[in-house]
Amino acid sequence: MTTNLVINLNINQKIEILDDNITYKSIVQDITKDGILISYPTHNSRPLLIHAGSVIEYFVTTEKDIVKCKSIVLGKKRDENVNLLVLSLPEVKERVQRREYFRLPITMPIKYYALPSDKVYTSLQDIPSGYFSRLMNTLTVDISGGGIKIITNEQLNIGDYVILSLNIPQEINLLCSVVRVEQSEDNKKFKTALKYEGIEEKIRDKIIQFIFNKLREQSKLLR
Repeated sequence: MTTNLVINLNINQKIEILDDNITYKSIVQDITKDGILISYPTHNSRPLLIHAGSVIEYFVTTEKDIVKCKSIVLGKKRDENVNLLVLSLPEVKERVQRREYFRLPITMPIKYYALPSDKVYTSLQDIPSGYFSRLMNTLTVDISGGGIKIITNEQLNIGDYVILSLNIPQEINLLCSVVRVEQSEDNKKFKTALKYEGIEEKIRDKIIQFIFNKLREQSKLLR
């Protein structure tokens, strides 16, 4: 749904354009009062074929949001031997919450193990390697850049520590603490909300990128 929200773009900001289920990457080169100039969008070095008057949709990833925008292609320009695309000022179609806290509902396989409660853990380096051989299969309920909710067979306590192994599609290990526990619909298992502990920013970025990619896939299905 179109909104009256605005987005403040910056020069050198990366954008991703959706066209026929292909994502073309580009960078904002200049901003004027009438529109924006972007580097010619490409996918694996293949340029986007587009004409003046076309309407394009694209995602802009900022520090706080993932913003879906649309613009009209006003024309093409060549500046210092660089091909540019001239777009109208972006119209925000959808703004996702702060990326770290936006929870993507998703059911996918995950492995977990509840650590003994007689010790405080601050990072994965604190975890004896033998515990990773005890990981059990389960499913996620949702995921965000700040935490994850999973199904557990046992009822854990607030503050308990849990290790996870998740494929997004790279396999990553996570140390988490329990922040909330709910009875599942069948009353036999539990929905356990977890917060990441001692997470490296590069791992958080991988999770956020995974969420972004899933949102983009959903957007394509709705087109």
